[in-house]
Amino acid sequence: MAKAKPYSSPARSRRRRHAQRAFVATAALTSCLALSGCQSTMGKSLLARISPRYDESLATGMVRPEDATPGRYLTRYLNPMTTPHASAAKESKSLTLSNEGWKPVKVDPDPKADAALEAAVALYRQGKYSEADPQFVKIAKAQKGKPWGERAQFLLAESYFEQKKWNYANDAYEKLIKDYPGTEHVDRIVSREFAIAQKWLANSEGTAKPEDKLTWTDAFTGGVPLVDSSGYAITALEHVRLHDPTGPLSDDAVLRLADHYHTSGDYETAATYYDQLVSDHPKSEHLQKAQLASIDSKLKAYSGPEYDGQGLDGAKDMIKQTMATFPERQTGSDKLYHTLDVINDQYAERAYTTGMWYKKTGKIISAEYYLGMVSAKWPKTEWAKKSKTELGLLAKLPRKESMPSKIMTTPGSSDPFSGGGGSGGGLGTNGGGTQGGMGGNMMGGMGGMGGAG
Repeated sequence: MAKAKPYSSPARSRRRRHAQRAFVATAALTSCLALSGCQSTMGKSLLARISPRYDESLATGMVRPEDATPGRYLTRYLNPMTTPHASAAKESKSLTLSNEGWKPVKVDPDPKADAALEAAVALYRQGKYSEADPQFVKIAKAQKGKPWGERAQFLLAESYFEQKKWNYANDAYEKLIKDYPGTEHVDRIVSREFAIAQKWLANSEGTAKPEDKLTWTDAFTGGVPLVDSSGYAITALEHVRLHDPTGPLSDDAVLRLADHYHTSGDYETAATYYDQLVSDHPKSEHLQKAQLASIDSKLKAYSGPEYDGQGLDGAKDMIKQTMATFPERQTGSDKLYHTLDVINDQYAERAYTTGMWYKKTGKIISAEYYLGMVSAKWPKTEWAKKSKTELGLLAKLPRKESMPSKIMTTPGSSDPFSGGGGSGGGLGTNGGGTQGGMGGNMMGGMGGMGGAG
């Protein structure tokens, strides 16, 4: 007896036939490529049939497969954040942002501009900065918005930097990136501004090396701003962050800003910058240092139990975050646990101080609440012992009901300080009932006067 063939649906049969045809076509194409005559017209037409077509009806900006440069898609995949700033081209290329991305500015050849720029560059390379600088200034002004102007402005800034005219160089770099937002020199600009800021801050903080110290006479030669050099340094570091927020020096700039404020005693601002480094640069090599410094800054910024306690909350949260981020680093965990004990002691002091304030104002019940909180939450602190002593004294004091504070009154509710309610007025006699009722609603006890009427 013959075996019955398995059932095959029409759809399954069609898919099988399509797969067989695709296999045959692939095998034929492979054989064609292996032959020397694959470059014939028939071979080209076959490749053209299976290559993707360009639909002219699509939106503009699509790149045709035949126009794609080698490695273009792979480069964009491996470096999604790459900008034209990272170009390694030797000659300056002014870029403009269009709907298709950054593109070089198309300009007509200008032999005179080329000759003038080459002459200035030759002087620059020979070290004749005093002769090259005026020419760079002239070219940058005459060729503004063009490649020659960008190149001249960049070399002018570099010339000032080589002459240690840090103030002039910083201004020239800022003018360059302002006039040419798509400049390819942003990496050099950021590194130069970071170096200049380091020199100015080290000089203002007194940590500069003997050979790097700047005097008041350098302000007249362009080496340092005439006033507030640390302020200009902070601005330069902020520019480093803004010009290249994902660059290699962005987290270094934030850390340097935070360290400067920490050194100068502005702990609240320092904690803000440390927190920014932690949140904006979670993979930075300075992450743990920033976390520990943030905890220290928050505790130092705390002014005492009479003031705001948000710094304690922030420090406690940062300790938990640090332990969760670096669980394998147990070396500093003991210090963090000790810091948590210090924070808990501060919490206990705040509750004790609040309870004593309520005792002083005669709010016995509120005082017992806060003093009891100290004993319940922080029993091992010295404030718990003091709280127990105060609770014993409060137990002997009389309780008296007090009106709630006006600031604690719910919006829309009756004011407890108005002195009355709607039940004060009784039913009046001899025609005075209506007025008595009104008196009760308005002023409480005055309602009796309506009844007498």
